[in-house]
Amino acid sequence: MTLFLLLVGGIALLLLGGHYLVKHAVRLAARLLVSPLVIGLTIVAFGTSAPELVISLDAVLTGHDDIVIGNIIGSNIANLLLVLAVSALIFPVTVVRTTVRREGGVLIAASLLFALLARDGAFSGFDGFVLVACLVGYTASAFLLPSANDGGSSDDSEMTDSASRGATGIAIWRDLLVITGALAALALGSHLFVDGAVRLSLLLGVSEAIIGLTVVAIGTAAPEIVTAAIAALKRQSDVAIGNVIGSSIFNLLGIAGATALVSPIRVDPRFLGVDFGLMLAAGIIIVAGGLVLGRLGRTAGAVMLLAYIGYMLQLG
Repeated sequence: MTLFLLLVGGIALLLLGGHYLVKHAVRLAARLLVSPLVIGLTIVAFGTSAPELVISLDAVLTGHDDIVIGNIIGSNIANLLLVLAVSALIFPVTVVRTTVRREGGVLIAASLLFALLARDGAFSGFDGFVLVACLVGYTASAFLLPSANDGGSSDDSEMTDSASRGATGIAIWRDLLVITGALAALALGSHLFVDGAVRLSLLLGVSEAIIGLTVVAIGTAAPEIVTAAIAALKRQSDVAIGNVIGSSIFNLLGIAGATALVSPIRVDPRFLGVDFGLMLAAGIIIVAGGLVLGRLGRTAGAVMLLAYIGYMLQLG
């Protein structure tokens, strides 16, 4: 009964938090005259990655390094295959080629940097500093560089109407307050879900590496899944794909970096084999597919979902 309550309560908070996060993130973007893509790449993406950060910090402080690395790589695989698949199956994700070229390039570069620093079998404090510095630079550029999505797939009429009412201080603070509450709901919901799921997995006798790559990764990716699904239902492709790319970048640079600054992370060589290879391949294929096709439709979504299911089966 306890496991059931943890899982159901977690899912309920995830749904509630995801709904209000997307709604008010788009409103905030409109009031500040900022593209929803930028909000998706930063506030939404970093916020929905908060559960991964909390769990990774707790894991490294308690000596469970495999859960940290498994969580990062597993969450990114879930982001790139499962989350985008859910979004595309609900409503085709329109891709702005300039955006995918730029942000996708950052994602691939971050993946390669992650692997390069992990080759010696550990992330040191200096490695953590390098990763966090790269994240700070990326975040600054997302706000300072001109948006590549002006006139993209966002609901332009909503942005125009909201902007015409003026970016009043009270309205902005109200949106920020709701976004903060939504992120808290996502974090708590993910914690409850992961707690219940990990307890269930431990009862089945599964290794920490597998738990990190599967149960913890899917559980901590649940906010991204819910947020992307709700964004797709609201036809906010910018928020959906921005959330996936931004969250994946944050996982590689922010979570690995911040955790390594707290304590060095031991890296099992197994993670740099099939697991990292699939993560990198998924990123390259999605970026290339987006550039060639200009959208990720339901067929692409089905292929990504089948690929993710195949990956889960081979882990078992």
